[in-house]
Amino acid sequence: MDSVERLLRQNPWWESHKVEAVAGLRSRYLYNEIAKYLDEKQIVSIVGLRRVGKTTLLLQLAARLLEACKDPKRILYFSFDEILARNPEIIEQIIVEYENSILKSRLENVWIFFDEINHVPDWQVMLKRFYDATKRVKFFVSGSSSVMLRKAKESLAGRLYEFQLRPLDFREYLYLKEVEVKDPIIQSLELRRQLNSYMLNGAFPETVHEEDFEKIKKYVQSVAEKIVFNDIPKVYDVGQPEILKEMLSIISLNPGMELRYDSLASALGVTYQTISKYANYLEKAFLTRQLYNYSGSRMASARKLKKAYPSCTTIAAAFCENERAFYGLMPRLAELLVANHLGADNFWKKRYEVDVVHERQPFEVKYGASSIKKEDLKGTLDFMRRFKARSGTLVTGDISGRLREAEGVEMIPLWRFLLGPERKGRLGNES
Repeated sequence: MDSVERLLRQNPWWESHKVEAVAGLRSRYLYNEIAKYLDEKQIVSIVGLRRVGKTTLLLQLAARLLEACKDPKRILYFSFDEILARNPEIIEQIIVEYENSILKSRLENVWIFFDEINHVPDWQVMLKRFYDATKRVKFFVSGSSSVMLRKAKESLAGRLYEFQLRPLDFREYLYLKEVEVKDPIIQSLELRRQLNSYMLNGAFPETVHEEDFEKIKKYVQSVAEKIVFNDIPKVYDVGQPEILKEMLSIISLNPGMELRYDSLASALGVTYQTISKYANYLEKAFLTRQLYNYSGSRMASARKLKKAYPSCTTIAAAFCENERAFYGLMPRLAELLVANHLGADNFWKKRYEVDVVHERQPFEVKYGASSIKKEDLKGTLDFMRRFKARSGTLVTGDISGRLREAEGVEMIPLWRFLLGPERKGRLGNES
């Protein structure tokens, strides 16, 4: 297949004037945030876990631009597969072919979408060249590794807006299932039921309506194995990808486990250094996430004890023997949901422990508890006293209100907590 044929196949709207692939699909919340930057010259970069919807998001942005564009040929979409990416000149070839054979005019007043660009070595160098040499050309790029961002920052300083498309949060999950929340109290039973489903099938848009555990398990296994055995070894020197998978399994089946590299190294028969590196690789590939022991100083926290979780609850399903085993993990997976919702990076452990710390506030999770006593809040109250926090939050299964003997601590059910404001997808200031 030659370059022109590839371009025609991937851009059917040049003829139909419609992006049929996303017709009728609801957009992710990040869509509206990125839309604010459509008229800016800077490159828009979208990263995230495989299968969270990056391609759909790019095509929805293309569809929006198409509505206001008189000439559909001004919008180019191209997805790089692993075979094409072996050609180091592929980006230049595609752009030159597009300019000469499709536009038949100078490269300007166009929007170019490059999907899975992380497959192409040194892609950022090539984009920088076109960015600096052309006017009124807007690039959108996507990739499945945070390494892509690190390399991009080095070459594209001042030329890049960065966003992360995360797995679905609970509010987006309900939105995609067309469950409208009008009165949370009246709908509380339904929302609790939806939360149970969300924990199992809610991370990936393609599994939102799937209820069969084995199908969900196989789907998530395929995603995880593609990343472990293909994506990560392409970026890093991984001599034993099967150890990567085993580490992901251990973390997924023990969410919130303390990361003790020496113990893992002994159990898996590898060196301490290997475990340390592989834990970092899993996190950079968006398969896991780590919380750091809070100390009040970011640098000091980074050197202390860490806890590890799968990056989203659905990933745990890939390693559970059955649905019953998965739901047995829900009290600990609830900690992950709280941390993800807040965008938190810390827990706290001294004499007592607090599950999640965010903006100097403690969040304790007692999802499986049928009743709450003051003893359950020792960690929260100790943290509030040590760090002079005025309030704390106890996230429960379905208990709300306050304890008389725990002033300043509010109890709130998980389903209601997750209906709070969503996090932003922007990763930082302009690079």
